[in-house]
Amino acid sequence: MRQNGILAAICALGLGIIAPAVAATPASNPTDTAMDAILTQGESRPLAAIVAMRLHRGRVAYSYHGGFARRTDNASVPAGPDTLFRIASVSKLVTTIGLMELVERGRVSLDADASDYLGFRLRNPDFADQPITVRMLLNHTSTIVDADRYTLPPEQKVADLFGPAHRVGQPDYHFAHGAGHPPGTWFEYCNLCYGLIGTIIERVSGERFDRYQQAHVLGPLGIDGGYNIAELRHPDRLATLYRDMPSGYVPQVDTQPPKGWSPAQLASYVVGSNGTAFSPQGGLRVSVAGLARLARFMQQGGTLDGTRLLSAHSVQQMETPTWRYDCHDGTCPYPIASYGLGMIQLTGQPDPNGRPSAPYRGYHGGLRGHLGDAYGLHSGFWYETANGDAFVFAADGYPDEDAITPGAYSSFTRVEEQIFTTLAGAVP
Repeated sequence: MRQNGILAAICALGLGIIAPAVAATPASNPTDTAMDAILTQGESRPLAAIVAMRLHRGRVAYSYHGGFARRTDNASVPAGPDTLFRIASVSKLVTTIGLMELVERGRVSLDADASDYLGFRLRNPDFADQPITVRMLLNHTSTIVDADRYTLPPEQKVADLFGPAHRVGQPDYHFAHGAGHPPGTWFEYCNLCYGLIGTIIERVSGERFDRYQQAHVLGPLGIDGGYNIAELRHPDRLATLYRDMPSGYVPQVDTQPPKGWSPAQLASYVVGSNGTAFSPQGGLRVSVAGLARLARFMQQGGTLDGTRLLSAHSVQQMETPTWRYDCHDGTCPYPIASYGLGMIQLTGQPDPNGRPSAPYRGYHGGLRGHLGDAYGLHSGFWYETANGDAFVFAADGYPDEDAITPGAYSSFTRVEEQIFTTLAGAVP
């Protein structure tokens, strides 16, 4: 189990400043050595941090943390298993768990018209007579696109993104147009759809999205974190996300002290008007230790430590593919060839980029979960049930998008491939 012994070297190499006097601790085993090399050499310059865990038979079999969660000119705070990262699109899976609780209670139907829950008519004008269902929002086949933005401040209404002021051909038009793919037939990854899911959760439950998720998902599972940076129980654990730029690590989001929506904005917020304000698609702050607990929950069919949130059937619904790439039914820059409800299945089959959806060489399928990519962070939440295996990680401090080193054999980045490969070898 790797301790943080190369923090000083990363600071010195990556920041161009005099590092604090922290002695480098030699790696205790070959897996630690390999992870250290990924941290310092996986990209053209060292990453800011990697935190990773490998589960086997439902237990933590290996854990690594290296680098820093945040830094000032004079000191750095080490990254660790309890560091809270803005985990990007892994958030979608956790948002889906919250929605599925409402589905189980009969409050939401996956195949109902999403308009029935949103309180406004949601239709692609190209297919005005075809409903966009809740399931289509969850599996990225709704024909809704992110366009110029997919989050709004609390005082605005999400319905306004689809109003008559947004016209075909403009950068703020949020429907696919002209391709001839009706809702439910074409996969195009969409963050805005999960802002609509958050809005549905609010309108059906009567609770603000971030607080609903805290009360009904994170709290019962004993997972630290949340979707609202202003209400974190342990803001001191928060990581700043960085991009590695020519000038050094540049903060992107979650600097200290934490800055969220103002108290006045939240006090006047109308529940059910705009779930995008809490970033259901990517705004969850959670630790790798928290992701390990979430993996156990999913592996155990919706229960953890005696607490059941979902039935095994609901978990199976999330895991079951509702879209599979057949070379003619979608586009995506990520290693996604199969998608369920808020969940990717790594089948090993070719993705829309023509590369196998495989996390490491020799992979034979079985992992499901979600990836994350935002603000210089790449994250992974992947598990399977046969052997109780899971791979969970956060890697921060990537360079700008056009400078990231691509994977050797997949649509994952090189760093992600190396993390997967190393974690796969951590258990004999």
